[in-house]
Amino acid sequence: MQAPQKNPSLAERKAEQKAEQKAEQKAANRRLGLILLSIVVVFFLGFFAKMVFLG
Repeated sequence: MQAPQKNPSLAERKAEQKAEQKAEQKAANRRLGLILLSIVVVFFLGFFAKMVFLG
């Protein structure tokens, strides 16, 4: 027979949930940063294209 599994305590579950939320937040922050970076790059390239083609 197997020993009964111990249910994780409330503190352990909260710590696990907090770590999961931290990982999700980190991924969301990285995604937002890449989106903002792409917007900056597009404006930067647009500015240079304007300078080259329109003098």
